[in-house]
Formats: sequence, structure tokens, C-alpha cells
Amino acid sequence: MIEASAGARLHGGFHTIAGGRWGSIGFYAEPPRVVVRAEDCGELELRGFGDLREEAARALRALGLTACLELKESLPRHVGLGSTTQTLLLSALAAARALARPFDPIEAARRIGRATVSGAGTLLFALGGFVMDAGVPDPQGPRALVRLPIPETWRFLIIMPQLPPGLAEREEGFMREQWKVDERAELLMSRGALRLAAGIARGELREALEGLREVQLGTGMYFSRSQGGAYRRDLQQLVGELYKDGVIVAQSSWGPTLYTITEESSASGDASMIRHLMREIGLRGEVIVAKPRNYRAF
Repeated sequence: MIEASAGARLHGGFHTIAGGRWGSIGFYAEPPRVVVRAEDCGELELRGFGDLREEAARALRALGLTACLELKESLPRHVGLGSTTQTLLLSALAAARALARPFDPIEAARRIGRATVSGAGTLLFALGGFVMDAGVPDPQGPRALVRLPIPETWRFLIIMPQLPPGLAEREEGFMREQWKVDERAELLMSRGALRLAAGIARGELREALEGLREVQLGTGMYFSRSQGGAYRRDLQQLVGELYKDGVIVAQSSWGPTLYTITEESSASGDASMIRHLMREIGLRGEVIVAKPRNYRAF
């Protein structure tokens, strides 16, 4: 029996690319994480997969993999942590390892129909750290434009309010339309993406956060027609109160998960402050302190 693990994908937003394409941005962190155990048992058996069971079975069959798998740890569904991509790819990786077969996550994602809207989750599974993809759609699967290790002294504060889940993938059809982004949003996304990447490369946390803020504003301007503003309506009060305290937060995908980045030395205190603020505005939920995962799923 083998055991494989993957991290959580924190979506940073999008940057624009000529020709009607867009590229996605993301970070890999844990906890939370996905853990799958697998053994070669001569058949396909899935335990503990809940509402992902049928989708995981279809993916494994499409890849010609049969094994007995158990989902030991999982990511919450439809809250912005990339649960579907991470679980499907990790299940395939675990099965392939149990069968002593080679496994290419990019090719696997292409064959099972992942990374059609955003390539960040697949690339983070394959590479870890911080990624910007080179644009989707891409018939060869997602390719990294930028991949950087995240400074090991940085910590993610993952804010998970008890609010309705974000859009499911079947509701994201409009994102496959050609983008029509106004110049201000395009400037914010592209300039912010470069500023964010430079901040990570230089280890300058505040610069990275300012870049992330610009990407989020530009991305949110585009998606405001679907979520009511740069952030979801039910997150806007929390985002605004945090910003008053100097905390820049990002919405991961369709939310409700938010996150920020801080130094290891102040992570515990910052998390306590955010929990206190959530209680003050009557919002229940949890705040998780997570480390960068600068390595791939394995």
C-alpha cells in the first residue's frame, strides 16, 4: 500500500494574454491537504470519496487505472481550495504508483478534462510553490509562465467563513467565452501579476501583497457581474474591515475562502486578530495558519 498527498490551491486571480486567452495565478499551501491510500487489488474500489466518488471513478477509468483507493484526508468542497482537481489528480497518481506505472499530471489533467478554465491547480499539483500559467485554453495542457518558491518564512492565513459555497464548475460556462476586459482591469491584472511575482522572487512581502491586491481588483472587476463586486457580496464587509486594519486579503476562486500572507513570527497573532474581527461582525468560521508547499504532490 502507498500513501500520496497534495496541498490546497489558493487561487490568486487572472492575468490577461493577447488573443482572447487568460492566465491564472495560484499558491500551494498546507494544511489543509488531500491524502489518498492506494493498493493494487485488481479492481477499482473507492472509499471515503463522498460526492466525488463517481467523478473520481470516471477519471481513473479514462486513464486506464484500477486500484483500491481510500480518501484519508480531504479538502472542503466548493469553497475555493481546488478540491476537485487536487483529489482527482492525486487519486490517479496514487493508483499509478500502486501499479508501478509512470504518471504525468499535465497529460492526465488534459485527458480527464481539467485545466480548461484555470491551469493553476494542475500546475501547482505538478510543481508546488507559486505559479502563473501561460494561458488557457491550451490543447497541450497548462504550461507554467512563472514558477517560484514561496519564502519559507511566509505563512498563509486561510479564512474560511461559514457561508454558502462558491460556483461549481458546471456554473462556470461563461468563463469559456472570449474575455472582454476593459483597459483599467487589464492594467491592474497584468501589472499586479508582475508586481506579485517580483515580490515573491525578492522576498518582499508587502510588495507581493500589493501586487496580489491589484490582481484581485482587476479580476474582481471582470467577475463583478457574477458576484456583485470585486469580492462576493457576503464577503465585502469582512474584506473592508480587514483593509481598515491594514490587512490585504484575496478571495480564492469563487470563495467563500479568503486568505492573506504574513510572516511566520506574526502569524499566530494575526490569525487571532482576524478571528476576533469575524466575531465582532457576527461571522462564524475558522482561520488556518498554513505553510507554503514548495513541492509537488507525491
